[in-house]
Amino acid sequence: MTSEALRVLQALEWSERTALCATLPMRRIAKATLGGNDDLAARVLADLDLEGCVRTEMMGWSSGWLTPKGRALSVTSA
Repeated sequence: MTSEALRVLQALEWSERTALCATLPMRRIAKATLGGNDDLAARVLADLDLEGCVRTEMMGWSSGWLTPKGRALSVTSA
């Protein structure tokens, strides 16, 4: 797993803890975490999805949630 993916997982986990709902604006969080690079954010989220760390009901990972695997990886990498 890349350092960018770990940073995004940690940001998503922190956002999940502070959010008022279970669905997160994943693409926006990833883009902000990666310095505004939308293409990199999309690639990282696609990789995290393939690895089973995030799930989404919408194309493009605009919103979604961490899976138990993603949550566990974000905590152990912190």
